[in-house]
Amino acid sequence: DLDITEDAARAKGYQKGNLKKEEYFKTMKRTTDATTVYKKQKLDKQDIDDITDFDVVVWIRAEMRVMLNEEIARAALIGDGRSAADEDKIDETKIRPIYKDSEFYVIRRDVQIALDENQQYDPDQTSKNIIRAAVKARKDYKGSGNTTWFTTEDILTDALLLEDKMGHRLYKTEAELASAMRVSKIVTVEVMEGLKDDDNKACAGIIVNPADYTVGSNHGGKIDMFDDFDIDYNQFKYLLETRCSGCLTKYHSAIVLSLTSSNPSQG
Repeated sequence: DLDITEDAARAKGYQKGNLKKEEYFKTMKRTTDATTVYKKQKLDKQDIDDITDFDVVVWIRAEMRVMLNEEIARAALIGDGRSAADEDKIDETKIRPIYKDSEFYVIRRDVQIALDENQQYDPDQTSKNIIRAAVKARKDYKGSGNTTWFTTEDILTDALLLEDKMGHRLYKTEAELASAMRVSKIVTVEVMEGLKDDDNKACAGIIVNPADYTVGSNHGGKIDMFDDFDIDYNQFKYLLETRCSGCLTKYHSAIVLSLTSSNPSQG
């Protein structure tokens, strides 16, 4: 059951014909179909024959599995980064990125970018603003708890370097910072570097329990592996693919923090 606090969802208050409220219910009852995600690789037979130190075929199969899993995880968290016109793009209506999801599922908070007296970027105050926004956003959070803060190395480093007036580190470990953020752990994600939304706001992090993101798959999550030999090019070719879908399934189960130079949203 969903704890719906939006006025549009109350039994007494709903007015038929209101577009915003209709869209609200449409989002709540959405369906998400599966899409195919694959990884393809090839090796020259001569290279396979020449490499005798280890089994390169076993290695390439393992590498393909890791890359496939990473691509699905990236698509689920922020999208695959490809343009809508790219034929290789993973369909975002089938693996729905948390970063871009509806406000029914995602709490969005703007974080003020702080400037010092010289109008230069102030990393300390900006980090404090991020921590404050994350903690205050928990008032509206309805997910499962045990959340993870996905962020960048730069943002994490700035937060860990915060000091008190005596020059002592406020957070000596990532665990201490995680406790202050009210998250269970912190994970840095390289592909989040430079990530911005449609309003050109930089992403300061995504807070979510991955368990609240449901991944569906055909045939019990089966991953198919195919291999073939191309006699024209003397190459072994390998294909790893699966069909899956994914989306948040709980109301307000993720928090997206975005950096802005305008007045931050309140919450």
